[in-house]
Amino acid sequence: MSRRIAALLLAGCVGGGAVLADEVAVYRATGPDAALFDQYDNDGYSLAVARGADGALTLTVRVSGSPLQSREPFPPRVPEAGPAPAADRDAWVAARAAGARTQAEAVERILSGIASDVRYDADRHRRQDPAAVFASRRAHCVGFSELAVDLLRRAGISARTVQGILRSPADAVGYDASIGGVYHRWIEVYYPDRGYVFSDPSASINGVDARYVPFGRRALERPAHLSLARVEASGALGFPVLRVGDVPLRVRPVGK
Repeated sequence: MSRRIAALLLAGCVGGGAVLADEVAVYRATGPDAALFDQYDNDGYSLAVARGADGALTLTVRVSGSPLQSREPFPPRVPEAGPAPAADRDAWVAARAAGARTQAEAVERILSGIASDVRYDADRHRRQDPAAVFASRRAHCVGFSELAVDLLRRAGISARTVQGILRSPADAVGYDASIGGVYHRWIEVYYPDRGYVFSDPSASINGVDARYVPFGRRALERPAHLSLARVEASGALGFPVLRVGDVPLRVRPVGK
């Protein structure tokens, strides 16, 4: 972790009086496309699925407020086979990850770099592949996630994109009242000593909150027959916030 990021996280934990606690949310999913949901577990996150007598699904999301307990070294002992060479992106990754001693440090540097360099653009006609996003420095959630996976893999870190729902305010771009949020794309990063860990390249590093509800399998098209309603919620994560320009990133601390 860079000294600047470490100092900001320490200030967030100490100055803000943050308390690490679990966050829980329960949702009710109905409609044929509710079959996209399934049990989903990774480090710090769990989605349990139960079917009721009426066929509706009860989705219970539990997010741990505990730190990421990873000491995986960087560079990786067994690097991920990266994408085809691209001089501009390879140089960007080398500069951002230089000096990182652990994978968690490298992930924080790369994702905070993306948040610093790429601006959100809701234009659905704009190309979202990594080369196009890196060149234009503009993307919506798909482009942020595709670029993040590409850059992480160039650092030898395994990662993949995730589809699902992000509960959001009604004024959010792409808001759909039937799901109380937006259809969203984020990522999972693989830590050899912890398994997969969620991040949202435009909003968070090494963790997400209980508003994120992933699909258990890929949807080839946007679901047309799905309703999602929140039944109850409790707890609140105390992750510190790292401000990258005007972008706030919630960062799950790393255990010592």
